[in-house]
Amino acid sequence: MKIKAACVAGLIWSASSYGQPVTFDWDYMLSASTATHRDSQLLGAAPTSNSQAVDALLDVQFEGYGVTGLVALKANDIYHSDSQRSYDDELIVQELFWQGSVFDSNIDVTLGKVRLDWGVGYGYRPLDVFKPYRRNPVGIQVEEGTGTTMASYFDMAGEWSLVYTDSSWTQQEGSELEQASEQQGVGLRRYALLDDSEWQALVYYDDVREGLVGGSVVTVLDPAWSIHGSALYQRKYLGYQQSSLYQPVSLETENNGYQALIGLNWANAIGNNVILEYWYDSRSWGKSDWQNGFDRVGQLSATPEWASLAYSYAQGLNNANLVEHNIMFHWSLDSSSWSQWDWSRDWLWLGDLTPTFDVLYSPQDQGVIATQWLEYSVYDSGSASFVTEFAARFMTGDSGSLYANLPDKRMIFINLKGKF
Repeated sequence: MKIKAACVAGLIWSASSYGQPVTFDWDYMLSASTATHRDSQLLGAAPTSNSQAVDALLDVQFEGYGVTGLVALKANDIYHSDSQRSYDDELIVQELFWQGSVFDSNIDVTLGKVRLDWGVGYGYRPLDVFKPYRRNPVGIQVEEGTGTTMASYFDMAGEWSLVYTDSSWTQQEGSELEQASEQQGVGLRRYALLDDSEWQALVYYDDVREGLVGGSVVTVLDPAWSIHGSALYQRKYLGYQQSSLYQPVSLETENNGYQALIGLNWANAIGNNVILEYWYDSRSWGKSDWQNGFDRVGQLSATPEWASLAYSYAQGLNNANLVEHNIMFHWSLDSSSWSQWDWSRDWLWLGDLTPTFDVLYSPQDQGVIATQWLEYSVYDSGSASFVTEFAARFMTGDSGSLYANLPDKRMIFINLKGKF
């Protein structure tokens, strides 16, 4: 279902016509990037050694008369070093929904396009079952919600939710896997806060996975330490499968998919925050699958008549997780922490600087993706702000690892963002 811009105008007019004040929050982002490319076993020789691009985003969130909307105008390739790439813009309705109570009861109803984010975790969230969101992008990323009808009942311990979703309510064109995985289904969720722990359970049935069950827990151990974990089982899933040497990789329905994540969080009084996570995804290709793929690409590429089949193995890069086993290390420092040390106390500009560092490690093949962010708040009045951000991502590791064979070797971004 395609939601047109006229729907947005109609809902704003509806809210105003009932005398309900409508509030608007505007955000913007300008992102300039440079990427260094390399030859890849999966995709062949790089067409160019590097490329540069400039993208922009303007979004507005509005609320009134029970209606909430988030609309983004995304401008792609305002500038690109490849002259064959042309400017393109998209008006994307990320969210547009009505929410209210029924008969003054404890039941809330939600209708519309909603981003349902029930997962727990930093690097990956197994319980984002309706439409997986890309985690921790370095540039501009616009995430859309799903068509949703949900009734929520609140009690003293938490919430019961009965939900129907349709993930085809998207405007952006996704990969073959994402489009084939669009689903409609119904499910039941229970959220409860018991003592120092948050518990969550979910059962869901749709026309693609034909049943799944999952759960999560977040437990605070003391003021410094907490643990979190989640797990999900689904009866069926779509994934790319390797068959015989002279057959292309194909998208097939498989049985019994498992995802699980366990994480540890530590924070101290001066602003350090550390997260360590491990997660497993049985739907992804493991070390033997990728090694088999690399071997076959080498064999097929050596014979001109079969060379075109070699590129089908790059479809494995469309999986939700590129590898089965993943370890994530995250560190960030709150900007107020600089005042804690004698050496930095007089450097007042440091009080607006927030550094962040992530390392994603593949233990099976020793691949590494390292990402750093340096965010500096130039101006913040509460109602308006301007932030500059320097972000860099490096794909490296053992020469035979998947991450060291991705077509992008490194990406560097300068982002200007804020609100008004």
